[in-house]
Amino acid sequence: MSYSQRPLIEAFKRGEVPGESTVPKHIETVISNVFLFPERVYKVYKDDNEFFNKNFRDISAKEARFSFTRKDFVWNSTLSPSIYLELKGAAVAGASMQLAEPGDSAEELVFLMNRIDSKDILFEKLSRGEVSVADAYAIGGQLAGNLAKVRTRAITGLNYFEIFEREIRDVREWIQGVSEYIPEEEWKKYCDFMEEFRQTNRAWHEGELSEQLAYSGDAHSHNAVFSNGALYLMDTYAPKEEWMVAHNLIPFYRIGADLWALGSKELFDSYARGYEAALETTLDPRLQAPFIIYAASIMVSYLYMLQKTDTDKKEAAKKYHEFIQRYYKEITNPDAQITV
Repeated sequence: MSYSQRPLIEAFKRGEVPGESTVPKHIETVISNVFLFPERVYKVYKDDNEFFNKNFRDISAKEARFSFTRKDFVWNSTLSPSIYLELKGAAVAGASMQLAEPGDSAEELVFLMNRIDSKDILFEKLSRGEVSVADAYAIGGQLAGNLAKVRTRAITGLNYFEIFEREIRDVREWIQGVSEYIPEEEWKKYCDFMEEFRQTNRAWHEGELSEQLAYSGDAHSHNAVFSNGALYLMDTYAPKEEWMVAHNLIPFYRIGADLWALGSKELFDSYARGYEAALETTLDPRLQAPFIIYAASIMVSYLYMLQKTDTDKKEAAKKYHEFIQRYYKEITNPDAQITV
């Protein structure tokens, strides 16, 4: 008889969880089942999502799923230990659920997290105009500090010229999924811009920039929480292992592009100053154009995908699209300096 997660998922839906006394809100994502109780959240990774297993990583087998879950939890709990509390083993015995140590003998591994207020998600705050210049400065400084927690080992032996080629290819595949909103003639310009920058500056990519690679994850305003002056990163372990390593400034620009597009240039500049102050460094201005285009291409596509089923994202998608159009026009004028 083949294994099924269904009994465990149904037990969660009914609220039959040790220590809980209510029926949770159930949210199903592409990769997981999430159960929101008043104070705690439980997350279980799916074993049967064909799309995810085929296109990102195959976690249909227990060993692969447990390996991914453990790496994911270590990454996220290192970044935000006050949110990611424990990794538990879960099993259904008869009519009841049991939570125990997360060993290999467990039926499934379960994230146990503190529940956050969705109003504190950075994207939502930007959409409501609730991020101040002082907030942006704090976010920049705290992002630098948070990333330092997971950047404990240097990345060596990798070529950023090759990595950026893969990243541009991924953007092409991603953005063409919303060609009804961003025509091919338009999105090709963004991808060609990044590719021209890569080719023109090949020696820089293969040399200095390859020495600036770091563990980065998948940071952007949808998985950043800003609450009571504190920044928390959530669910930033990338679905593909190869996406975990990038130029060290990619997380900065992923969140920074959101601050600029959904907020203002003033917010971005303050955020940049906070980041620079925390690291006692100065951002290289030559990287801003390609990295903003890279980050914006990803997010505008994501928002257009979301707004197909979530009309609340429609205005943000339009605003982001106008931003990348305007930004691209500005940086491709004859006076733009994009080469080394």
